[in-house]
Order: sequence, then C-alpha cells, then structure tokens
Amino acid sequence: MAASKVEGGSLTAMTGFEWRRALTGFDPGWWGRLGDRRTVLVVVGSPVPGQPALDVARLAGTDPRLRVLFAAAPGPSSTAVEVMLKDAGAAPLRWSELEGGDVGLVVTASRIPARPPDAPLVVLPGANPGEAAHRPAVTVFTCAHRLDRPPDAGDGGTAVVGDSDHDRLVASLPLRDFYRRALGVGGRRRLVVVALPESGGARPCVRCRPLDVVGRLLAELPADRYYVLGVPEPDGVRCAGGPGLAVHLRDGLGLMPPEADWRAALVAADWIIGPPGHVTRYGTVTGAPVLLTGTAAGGALRLLAARLAAHRPVRPQLIEAAARWRPERVRPVLGRITSEPGRFDRNMRSLMYGLLRLPQPATIPVADPVSPPFRVGCHADALVRARRGG
Repeated sequence: MAASKVEGGSLTAMTGFEWRRALTGFDPGWWGRLGDRRTVLVVVGSPVPGQPALDVARLAGTDPRLRVLFAAAPGPSSTAVEVMLKDAGAAPLRWSELEGGDVGLVVTASRIPARPPDAPLVVLPGANPGEAAHRPAVTVFTCAHRLDRPPDAGDGGTAVVGDSDHDRLVASLPLRDFYRRALGVGGRRRLVVVALPESGGARPCVRCRPLDVVGRLLAELPADRYYVLGVPEPDGVRCAGGPGLAVHLRDGLGLMPPEADWRAALVAADWIIGPPGHVTRYGTVTGAPVLLTGTAAGGALRLLAARLAAHRPVRPQLIEAAARWRPERVRPVLGRITSEPGRFDRNMRSLMYGLLRLPQPATIPVADPVSPPFRVGCHADALVRARRGG
C-alpha cells in the first residue's frame, strides 16, 4: 500500500484529499464472529456541535463488526444536520425509520432526543442530564476534564474521556498551510477569524457587538492583505444572518457555513477575534494570537488573552498582538480544556466497546486531522476591483 493512503495511518506524501477518511471504512485486519455484530446509532441535533459526534463515528466505522447509522434529531436544525452528514459521506436516516430497530448503542451530541431507542446511551458534553431521566437503559454522560464531573455523579453515570476538538486540532497543526490554501489565503495575505456568537451576533454587548467588530475589520483592513472569515460559535444557535451580515458579505466577509468544520479555520488563522467562547477558547490550541471583544465574563481567558480596543485602529492592534503574543501565556486556559490530552479516541472507544460488550480491536486509535475547510465569500481580486469601482 502506498504511503499516501490513510488506511495505515500515514500522512506522508499526501495529495489532495487522500487523508480524509470515509466514515464507512473498516480495518480488514480485524474480523469478528457473526454473532458479535452490533449497530451504533449516532444522533446529531445541531450541525456545528455535531462535529464531535462524527469523531466518535470514525472510531466505530473502522470495525466490520459494527454498523454505524446516522440520524438527525427532530428539530429546526434537522435539514442543516442532514447536509452536514451527507457532506461527511453518511446517509442519514429519518427518525421514523428508527422505530423498532435493533440498536446496540446510541451516541448523541448537544441534546438528547425525546424518544431515543431503548439502548445504552453515550451523551457527549453539552446535553442536559435531566433529559435522560427515567430511561430504562444505561446512560453515560461524558466530560472533557475531571473538574467538569458533577460532584454527586457516580462512577457509572459519568466518564472523563477527553476532548475530541482539542485532539483533532493538535493533529491538524502540521497541515496549516494546506488549510490556508483551501481558504484562498497565501503569500502575504493574512487570515483574521472572527467569532459570530448565536443568531448572527444578536447577543447584547455594551461596547462591541460582533457584527460591529466585523464592520471595523472590513473597513480598516485592506482586502488584498487581509481576509476576514466569520465562524459561527459551536456552542450557540447557528448563525441566522440578517441584514447586517448580508451587508458584510457584500463587503468581503467570508463565512464558514455551520455544516463546515470550523476547526480548520482556527488552524489556518493568523489572528482569532471574538468574545469568550468556543472559538477563542480553542484558538489557544493553535498558537495564534487571540483578541477578545465584548464585556462577557471569560474566566482565565479574559485575564490572559489580549483585547481588541474599540477606540484604537484595528491594524496596529493586530500587529502589536502578533509581536507580543506568547502561546505560554494562555497555558492555564489550554490546560482547562481537557485533563486527558490526546486520549479522547482511546477513552471513548473503551467506553463504547464496554457498553457494547465487545472486545476492542488490537489497534491504538489516534486523532485524525480535520476535514479541509470551505467558506462562502468572493475572490480577493474581485473584491478589490469592486471597491475601486472596476
């Protein structure tokens, strides 16, 4: 087998998208008996928080004894979830098609479906524990850090598995130039990633609303030297846009769709800007300067990261932040993301196979780089011509 193929885990001599694994692949070196076959159902309720659920699906999809099925939980985001799953190479099932199905394990992210199948349930971080009350089957809530475990939680109901976003970001760092080319950033052009919290930035803020910050970036930064990319917050409702966002798109803002993998944009970024949240928090993993906006509480991140001042020009602040930034200054924030760095795949697979009552494959799982990014926007040359009236 050539070194450029991903089946052996090698990332050397890669070309194009060869490293992107299909979710339905399997390891031909591991075979089980016919009676050992199980079905794993992955339920996704929202496109952006659903990325960790796809990470879990990759762990099960490499075992021929396991059949991985996908479903979009009923709700307003079900259509966007189906688009994300199809882009990832999966064929999502309708919720009505799951009734009476023989499911061995259910994995869900962001929310627990109202009527999940009667099977052991693994809940990724972000769901409400009260939603799993009165379930006859075993329910295990996972957390990324040992400090996130509820004080009254028993050993059987909570498991510290680590953080898939953290591990896949670390695995993606060597591919930074590849992601930048995928986003159309190269040469002397710099990438500024800005977080768009909840419904296009409608969250109240005293001095800088997110879209106000976007407007300042587009107005003050030359388009031929800087590319501004908006990324919806993974922990909020999908960015609904609105008149303000539409204006910024016409002015040159690039937008990462909710179904795209937002983590690739962080790896490619030269600066990461936004209020305290998932984008700025996970931005500390990449080593890029993080500049905070707004007045919301941000814990250690608020105290350790730089701040984008509303009364000063943007460009000098970016240059100053790049010159003074030291990744070790946000090490306390990075250490609070997970207490199991690099072990999410191993811990999660152990938990899943324990609930399935199957022996694990004789391999050590490792985190894969994230998928190449795509965005909505216009070409830099066209934007420059439009601004000059050409």
